[in-house]
Amino acid sequence: MADANNAEAAAGGEDKKLSDIFLSGWNLYDELDVSDLPFNGSEFQNKVKTALGHFEEATVVVNQVGMFSPNELIDEVSTDSLPFMLLPYFLGKLTTKINNPNSTEIMDLGEIYFKDHLQRCQEYELCEAPKGTVQQTNKLEKSEQRELVEAAFNRNDKIAQYRKMKEIDEYMARMRTAVKNKTADDEIRREFFLKYLDKSIIDSKQELESLGMMKELAKMRIARLAGGESSPNDDPPAPSGKPLGSRGPSSHGHSHGHSHHHQAPKPKPLQPFIITRNATQKAVFGLGYPSLPVMSVDEFYQQRVDEGIFPDAEKSAKMNQAQAIAAARDPNEQEDEEKAVEDQLIEEDDPENLARMRRMDEYKDVVRRGDGNRHNRS
Repeated sequence: MADANNAEAAAGGEDKKLSDIFLSGWNLYDELDVSDLPFNGSEFQNKVKTALGHFEEATVVVNQVGMFSPNELIDEVSTDSLPFMLLPYFLGKLTTKINNPNSTEIMDLGEIYFKDHLQRCQEYELCEAPKGTVQQTNKLEKSEQRELVEAAFNRNDKIAQYRKMKEIDEYMARMRTAVKNKTADDEIRREFFLKYLDKSIIDSKQELESLGMMKELAKMRIARLAGGESSPNDDPPAPSGKPLGSRGPSSHGHSHGHSHHHQAPKPKPLQPFIITRNATQKAVFGLGYPSLPVMSVDEFYQQRVDEGIFPDAEKSAKMNQAQAIAAARDPNEQEDEEKAVEDQLIEEDDPENLARMRRMDEYKDVVRRGDGNRHNRS
């Protein structure tokens, strides 16, 4: 392993040091992260390319000196070398900001960067290796129950990750300037970059999950286009000489000219719709007694299920299991979850939440505590 000081000398005869190259890319990355520039604009894309160039140049130097080794622990990495472990993460984040018509190539490249970053973090025991897929050998009912339990655990895990990310962001917002200006001591700088690595691990896993879903959607779209299918929002092929989406008078005239050949089907006659208690009553009474039941409860429920009005038995079982899982949760955990969601809405200045809070404040100004029905009160 070579430390960052040796890497400075490996940067060649250039005037810039490795730390300066990295800092230039980092400053541009932070600027793009909060930028209001349009994503497709040339100014935004030029900054993305410039930041990518800085990080790629830094990566070349890091590889030349062999700064990191899979045989060492994170405690053996010097504080000056820790920032360069974030290079694949920064490259992956910036790659996803590139505006390129060939989106599948961009997604593949971003996936490579994030996987490389997680692999290095696993080698330094900063995160666990991804769990392998387990063969589903149980019955369908058990697999559905397992899916519900896993969904509940994943939801709680994402809430915990959100809280951790929020804490790290607050800490980094306080210390970022001091770390960049190198006015913070070595211990604070080390803690800062270790927390940044924790954040990058969580964010990389989320990015990989999003990229996986986007790649699946892109494959489905390519397969549909290859098969000659059009999307639901696409206009049908236009007649020769007419643009897509145009509807000339000839098309209406054609439809009216053939309207007399097709007669609308006669509506089905209405029948008495009365529920029976069981199939035996239906067999005995039948349709000969219009004032008596002609449908059993099971048949009525099944008809409603087929019409989409009532949920079927499987959906009801899933709903009951989900309610049971929700009821078994710790009330303190549920309260913390609701508070986290409320804090997120306040932080994001959600318009609906702001309007609700303003209405509540106005209500409290008008209605004092203890007001209510004061009729016949002395």
